[in-house]
Amino acid sequence: MRRILLIVVMLLLATAPAMATVTVRAIQNSPTNLIGQYTTAGRVCNVIDVNYTCSAGEAVRAFALEVTLDNGFIISGIGSYVRGESNSVTPGYGIFPGSFRNVLTPEDVNWANPDYNPIASTDDPDAAGTGLGTNKVILEMGSLYVGEANKPGSAGTLCRLTVTPKYTGVDTNGFGPAEATMTFAVNTLRGGVVLENGSSVVPTVVASNGLGVANKFSLMKTFPCWEPYRLQYNEWLSVWEPRCWSGWQVADVNFRVQCKGDADNKTEGALKYRVYTSDYNRLISAWGKRATQLRPGMGTDGGLMCADFDHKYEGALKYRVYTSDYNKLIANWSKRETQLKPWCPVE
Repeated sequence: MRRILLIVVMLLLATAPAMATVTVRAIQNSPTNLIGQYTTAGRVCNVIDVNYTCSAGEAVRAFALEVTLDNGFIISGIGSYVRGESNSVTPGYGIFPGSFRNVLTPEDVNWANPDYNPIASTDDPDAAGTGLGTNKVILEMGSLYVGEANKPGSAGTLCRLTVTPKYTGVDTNGFGPAEATMTFAVNTLRGGVVLENGSSVVPTVVASNGLGVANKFSLMKTFPCWEPYRLQYNEWLSVWEPRCWSGWQVADVNFRVQCKGDADNKTEGALKYRVYTSDYNRLISAWGKRATQLRPGMGTDGGLMCADFDHKYEGALKYRVYTSDYNKLIANWSKRETQLKPWCPVE
C-alpha cells in the first residue's frame, strides 16, 4: 500500500506544473518624450517604465507593490497604465481597488476619470505619507476580463513613473543629489503579487542597467539625466563625466556656453566676454592631448576636459582638444553670453 501511495505522489510531482516566477523591471529607456526633454533613441532618463514578466505559462491576477526612492527624489507622476477591463486590444491591469472605491461608483463606472489611478490614497490603510509628491507610492493593479483572448499577457508594462529631484538648490559643489535608488517590495496587506490560481509569489526584481544589488536600481544620476548633450551621453560617460559639459542641468548658470568656447565658466574684462584669453589658455594647455592625458587634472568641474568644446575626439590618436575646438573658440571670440544664446541646451 505504501509503495502504491509513493508511486502516486511521484507521478503527481512529475506532472505538476512548474511554479511561475514573476519578474519586475524598472527600465529607463522610454519610447517617447513625455515631458518636453531632449532625447536620443527614446532615452528619457527620469521617466521610468515598470515592466513585468511571468513564466511557466501562468498569468498574474494582481500586483500590490511598494515603490520607494531615496536621496531626495520623489515620484511626481504616473501614466501609461491600462484603465478598466482587460481586452485583446488593450490588455493589462486596469482595476485599482482603492481608487475604484474612492473615485468610482457602481452607478458611474467612468474609467476615464482622471482621479482613477493605480496609486493607493494616503488615507487608505498602510499608506500614510505615501503618494505622488513623496518618495513612496503603493501600486494596486488587478485584472478583470472575460475569455482567454482578453487576459493580460505574460509580459507587459504596468505603468510609467516620472521621477524628479525634490532638492531644488545646489550643494557645495553645485551637483545636487548624485543618485536615486528605487526599491520595490510587495505590499503584503494588499496581497502582494497574486497569480491566477490564487497563490502569492515574491517577484524577482532586476536592475535595468545590470548593476543593481538585490531589488535596488540605480535610476537617476543628476548628470546622466542632463538634457543639453543627450546626443553625446555615451561620449560624456567615456571621459569620466566632466561637469562642465552638462552644468546647465543643475539649476544654476554654470557652463551654459561651454560648448561655444567658454572653458572656465568665467567672464573677462569690463564687457564680460564669455570666450576670451583664459579660455584660449586652457585650450592651449589641453591641445593635442588624449582623454587619459587630461583625466588627472579634471578636478571638480572637468579641468582641461572643459576645452573639449565639441565633445568629440579628432584624428587617429583621438585628441580630445584639437582643431574643431579651436575653430569653435575663434568663432565665438570676445562674445558675451547674450550673444551666445540659445546656449548649449538647444544647440
